[in-house]
Amino acid sequence: MKALIRVTGAVQGIGYRPFVAKLATEYKLEGDVKNLGGIVEIIVVGESWSINEFCERLKNDCPPGGIILDVLLKELGDNVEPDGLYDRSGSFDGKFVITKSSDDKEICDLPVFPPDIAICDKCRSELVDTSDRRYNYPLISCTSCGPRYSILKNLPYDRENITMDIFKMCPACSSEYKDGRRRHAQTISCHDCGPQVLFIKGDKKVSGNKAVVEAADDLSHGKIIAVKGIGGYQLAVSPYDDEAVKRLREIKGREGKPFAVMFKDIAEIRKLCVVSDTEEQYLLSSAKPIVLLDKIKKDINLGGISRQIGAFLPSTGLHVLLLESQSALIVTSANISGDPMIVSDSEFNDRFKDKVDGILIYNREIIRPLDDSVIQIVKGDEGKEIPRFIRRARGYVPLPLFIQNRLSDDTIYFSFGADLKNTFSIGYKDKIIMSQFFGDLDSLRTTKLQKKELENAIRIFKTKEVAQKNETTKTEIICDLHPGYVSTNLADEFYRHNDNFAGKNVFRVQHHHAHIGSVMAENNLKECIGVAFDGTGYGPDNTIWGSEFLICRYDEYERESGFMPITMVGQDNLVKDAAMQAACFLIEAGMNVPEEIMSSDKVTLLKAAITNNIGTHKNSGMGRIFDAVSCLLHLNSYNDYEGKCAVMLQNAAEEYADLCFSLEKRESYLSISSQNTEVLLDYGYISYEGRRVVDTTTIIKSVVEHLNKDGAQKTAYLFHATISQIVCETCIDIRKKSGLNAVALSGGVFTNRLLFNMCLSLLCKNDFMVYYNSAYPTNDGGISLGQIYLRGLSALKEKEG
Repeated sequence: MKALIRVTGAVQGIGYRPFVAKLATEYKLEGDVKNLGGIVEIIVVGESWSINEFCERLKNDCPPGGIILDVLLKELGDNVEPDGLYDRSGSFDGKFVITKSSDDKEICDLPVFPPDIAICDKCRSELVDTSDRRYNYPLISCTSCGPRYSILKNLPYDRENITMDIFKMCPACSSEYKDGRRRHAQTISCHDCGPQVLFIKGDKKVSGNKAVVEAADDLSHGKIIAVKGIGGYQLAVSPYDDEAVKRLREIKGREGKPFAVMFKDIAEIRKLCVVSDTEEQYLLSSAKPIVLLDKIKKDINLGGISRQIGAFLPSTGLHVLLLESQSALIVTSANISGDPMIVSDSEFNDRFKDKVDGILIYNREIIRPLDDSVIQIVKGDEGKEIPRFIRRARGYVPLPLFIQNRLSDDTIYFSFGADLKNTFSIGYKDKIIMSQFFGDLDSLRTTKLQKKELENAIRIFKTKEVAQKNETTKTEIICDLHPGYVSTNLADEFYRHNDNFAGKNVFRVQHHHAHIGSVMAENNLKECIGVAFDGTGYGPDNTIWGSEFLICRYDEYERESGFMPITMVGQDNLVKDAAMQAACFLIEAGMNVPEEIMSSDKVTLLKAAITNNIGTHKNSGMGRIFDAVSCLLHLNSYNDYEGKCAVMLQNAAEEYADLCFSLEKRESYLSISSQNTEVLLDYGYISYEGRRVVDTTTIIKSVVEHLNKDGAQKTAYLFHATISQIVCETCIDIRKKSGLNAVALSGGVFTNRLLFNMCLSLLCKNDFMVYYNSAYPTNDGGISLGQIYLRGLSALKEKEG
């Protein structure tokens, strides 16, 4: 029997063809295997039972890092069609071979490609084994680990299509490439033939093993060293040297935001942090993300004002070697705060060479920046641990989301996300591929990077070929409703200048609806009650939204409730100035503004601006309420980095919970519902433009009253409990009206684990099915995902009638 087998999934860059060849030999089959665009094509000759069992193994087994989506088996006649995709003339002579890759002539789907994979255990063992020929080789890798997406020029994933193409294999590597665990490992290299490390310090240059040793020694003496990591340049420094850390902040223009810390091993992390089983799994996973961990003692200096430390483990051999002589290092992206991570050697030299004490570099090009992914594990009711992404990048991108409520088969979708924490997404059929985190589009460098990466994605994932495969294929371009967003302008520019995509149309999706859409996408929902708590989002009524209760059915929504809009003065700087926000809330509530918040002269000017409608706007953003309350409780009055005021408010609330609950209940207090508290803040509802909304001024008055009576920590806790109670009450009312029992929670405010868990606990106690972001960010990083999914639901609604 002769048969064609086509395997689709994440099957490139993981040693899949050697895996297939070994399996075929086991089943005594002859034939060949090759990469074909984004899939793997196999031709086998042998007994029918053997081929069928071989096919079943392919469906169920896969090398580490792979994902199998489909295995198609087609019996072939003795004479294979000469013009077919599977044309292989001649005899296989009883052998099974790996043949040269080729482009797919009939692109019909988006290919799946694996992300960069952190150093595996076997490579790590070889790295420190004095008898191994790759002993102390910093760029060690194999079929199970190493750079993938960061060095990919094009598919199929072969040596000539990645930045390893300039390195010719030595005889030893050539031999390993043909057999063993590095068989067809495209990044295979060693001391003799691969990229080499160089340590540059002024006019001095040190190569080889001495380069890493000298760099590590400088780090132990308080120096700041630049390190070319797997996804871009990083800056490294000892976290225990206060002066060095202060200098690092000056270099990056990063005043107070905590730095992530790379630890030597899990044992070192446990000395400072509480590590659950799920947190350990993520720390040790092949992605090696940053995981936000509770400090054992809150007075530990690492992590700054946060009660948590962003901890992670080495992802490359270079990091492993740097940490041999010390327990931990701050390892942060090499960029000026607000700009994207640098991958270019020349750009790094232009911007940082004179600011650091040394540069640890290697001579392999990085195509695209991939910052570290950031995950928080939230501990919910009954000990359930919920992974939640803060940032999704290295280790996870470009793996797609597979959706059951598939998109239109004749439409390819491009979404442009939001201006903050920007990502773009590409969708087709049952897959949505979301890009890596880029940063905020107020940086021109970030905007240029986003445009460049979209062009690369169009080439790599063959979207032009998909769009052009038949005359009926349409292109939908989706962006935010805000007319002034950079991302909106990028979408319009894409519409104007990409003539290769036929049937183009631009659709605009309201920001908070897209937040809920991202939860619906992850959980394959068609309808739900959406609770979107965010800082800023443009509404169709020309006001700033951010505390929305939505009835979502397919691609449509009704804005059912929310919090009362407040008249605020200022635009761009308002988000940082919590004192200005607090003053606006107090004025709206008819209360005096204390001198410690704002001087009387400024208050007079502020009131005049509000009265005369000068530079004012209506704002109902939940983020602004959190900032104002943080200021009113004298916790923090200015966001010198995003979310600082809200973090201080959350810290105070959790510190109160620490006092109230025993250490045995430390992991469960975060889900204590407001029903277990002795009292809530005062709150009420009013009618506003035909909707029943929360009277925010009543809450503000109660915050001031309780501060004088209960202190900042308890009031902060009661504020969180009150908001969660309002969420539950409002959802109960909407359930009565709509009949919906599913609730989706999303938006940047829900990165607050205390608020998230209080809401989750109360809603579950009231028999709601609660959904949330888990594999994608709940902040604006997930917006592009929701934009595409909601547009896809429009097509599904038409199909279902």
